[in-house]
Amino acid sequence: MQYDHFSIYGFKVEYPKDWRVELKPNSEKKAGEVAFQSPEKNRISVFWGALEEAEKTFASLEEHVKRTIEKVKKSRGVSSVEVVEQKELEINGHRAIFTHLKATSIQSFIVKRREISQELWSSHLYCQQTSRYFVVYGSPRSNEKLMEHTDVFKHMQKSFRCHTK
Repeated sequence: MQYDHFSIYGFKVEYPKDWRVELKPNSEKKAGEVAFQSPEKNRISVFWGALEEAEKTFASLEEHVKRTIEKVKKSRGVSSVEVVEQKELEINGHRAIFTHLKATSIQSFIVKRREISQELWSSHLYCQQTSRYFVVYGSPRSNEKLMEHTDVFKHMQKSFRCHTK
């Protein structure tokens, strides 16, 4: 797969050349969101915000991740959430926490009910140099291209730079 470079407000990431880029309209240097969308409508997003705000809200990076998982558990229609994997990594010289979740929801159709599972990945990190926190988040719409989407997420996570050294 061929990748292109995206850079804004001092951070950068590589994304697949054939994916569309959508910057949330009210994004600014201090806080915002950019989404990268595949031709199959799979998305990987980067969220950022003021580190000071995150540190007021969460006692630690671990608590930030824990609260994110709790938010997923409380999402409409979600019946269960399993933490498939969680590990520490280093992204651009910062300690980051990668989390792989499997969320199950119940879809009801007049007479039938069926369970649908969805994979979710996130990497949270705090960057003191830019005074921002970042979350790289991805979730494929279907399991059809799960391996490809996983590889793209890993590539974007590895190429992510919140600041230049």
